[in-house]
Amino acid sequence: MTGYLLAVVVGALFMGGTYLILRRGEIKLILGLALLSHGVNLLLFGTGTLKRGIPPILDKSQILGDISAYPDPLPQALILTAIVISFGITAFVIVLVNRRMELVYGTGKGRRLMPDQNHDGFADTPDYYTRGLDESEDDFVFLDYPRTHPADKNPGAGEPS
Repeated sequence: MTGYLLAVVVGALFMGGTYLILRRGEIKLILGLALLSHGVNLLLFGTGTLKRGIPPILDKSQILGDISAYPDPLPQALILTAIVISFGITAFVIVLVNRRMELVYGTGKGRRLMPDQNHDGFADTPDYYTRGLDESEDDFVFLDYPRTHPADKNPGAGEPS
């Protein structure tokens, strides 16, 4: 009975997370990713059956033969890893959404309340990339002149005698 209840809860979390990710909203995207990660954690938890028994710490001299009494520690390790990974992904998505909102809606005095229909916020070049660069045409003049090696001026200077 517990397995069926866990399967229903995992399915509901996957369904709710997928629904929220497919909706058009930043907060819904973040909440949907969180629900999906919780669903994955419960799915991993369900793969490792709960057993009351001896802790899974083994010593070669104490193995009694049958190791089926020991619970499997792998699902718990996978759940801990999945929690850390989901936290990192959630933090990255929050920063990405925050940066997108800053680019699309702008900040400061020239803040736009509504984004332009044809405006791509990620395509704008920030001011700090172009500030202070010399845009005169003589920057690349040295590429027009061929470079000569000092040995080319004296043909016999580079050869051993």
